Amino acid sequence: MDKHKTGRISQILAIVVSVFFLFIAVNGYQRTGDISVFLLFSLLAVMGYFIVKFLFLGVNKLLDSLEDKHNQRSK
Repeated sequence: MDKHKTGRISQILAIVVSVFFLFIAVNGYQRTGDISVFLLFSLLAVMGYFIVKFLFLGVNKLLDSLEDKHNQRSK
C-alpha cells in the first residue's frame, strides 16, 4: 500500500543510482581491464538500489508519524 505516493519516486531513484554505478563499473573495466573494479561497482549498484528503497521506507514511516501527530491535534 503506497499511501504517500512515494513508490514510483523510490523506484525511479533506485534505478538511477544503480545505473550510475553500473556506468562507472563498465567504464572502469574498459579503462583498466581489471575485473575487480567491475565487480566492486556492480556490487555497489545492487547495494545502492536496496539502500534507496530502505531509505524510502524510513521516509514513509516519517510521513506516517507526522500524519498521526496531525490527526491527534485535530481531534
